[in-house]
Amino acid sequence: MKVIKDTLTDKLKKTIYDGFKQHAIASTGASEIEKPIAFYFQDSQGQVISAIVAQTFWGNLHIKYVWTHEEHRSKGYASKLMNEIFNFAKEKRHAFAFIETMNFQAPEFYKKFGFQIELIREGYSRGTSFYYMRKDFDNR
Repeated sequence: MKVIKDTLTDKLKKTIYDGFKQHAIASTGASEIEKPIAFYFQDSQGQVISAIVAQTFWGNLHIKYVWTHEEHRSKGYASKLMNEIFNFAKEKRHAFAFIETMNFQAPEFYKKFGFQIELIREGYSRGTSFYYMRKDFDNR
């Protein structure tokens, strides 16, 4: 059998995801990973200018991406989206939210919303570090 190296297509991603899901169901009786959900703003031309992508991951909220177009930064869009995603998490009764971010991205922004650093992994190229952060909710 030969190793194949290729880009991750939607079809291959689905095959792998379905395999993980079936293993989780066989092991625990459930798959606690939902499809990602996006909260976003569009400008008057319909272009996305700020977005958060998150998913329920084993009963808690994994914030996967937070992005605002450079010309729309510092206008409060990401803050409004963070508040919306927290309301979503509270409605789902999540105990916590978690996010991963690089040191040059937005750890200080997340701290303003109550995220705390659980781990900093150093040693990435160009002197960068990876932050694992968590925010607890009083939902349970």
